[in-house]
Amino acid sequence: MVDEEISFPVINSELCKGCKRCIVGCPQNAILLSDEMNAAGYQYAYYSGNGCTGCKDCYFTCPEPLALEVHQYKKIVNNEIGRMIKAKVANKGGN
Repeated sequence: MVDEEISFPVINSELCKGCKRCIVGCPQNAILLSDEMNAAGYQYAYYSGNGCTGCKDCYFTCPEPLALEVHQYKKIVNNEIGRMIKAKVANKGGN
């Protein structure tokens, strides 16, 4: 059982060249173009802070390696599963 899922893009402003592909590719319109410029003189994309669903469309449209990542965190609230995982780790994967 998953209680909460948190997703958000992490954009490296120094590697971003402002091509706007991630902005156009985001179906939630969660990525915007900054008014500021990076050290290379490009306006860079940034995450608006809300709306990301973790679809990764921005990641797959970005042509710049390592400029954009999508982080996803899931919080599991089923305690029975947590106990089973802890037992497996304690037994180093054995039964």
